[in-house]
Amino acid sequence: MKRIAALLLAAALLLTLAGCAKAAGGSYRLEYITADGVRMTPSSFGMNISLELEEDGVGTADYSGTVMDITWTDEGGTVVVEGPNGELVFTKDGSSLILHSEGTLLFFKPVEEED
Repeated sequence: MKRIAALLLAAALLLTLAGCAKAAGGSYRLEYITADGVRMTPSSFGMNISLELEEDGVGTADYSGTVMDITWTDEGGTVVVEGPNGELVFTKDGSSLILHSEGTLLFFKPVEEED
């Protein structure tokens, strides 16, 4: 009986913590890219990419001055962004977002965490 009570308490704690997870809404900037084990900054390519995810599920993606309207959903461990060019699925890593694309990783950092 004590074991069942302990399991129920642990399950309740996990549900409480899951409810406290921060939604992905906010401003993000592409911090760096890794491809074939090489880490690169977007500025080395003359790129500046940012995402603005509004709390109501809409937002914008800015690719070096070209701004596109997007919609997004936070699905727990992933953030799905729909834009004019299709769907992108980002993995949440703490407060950052990571886009996996054909062996290349794009790391987006929240703007409010910049130094």
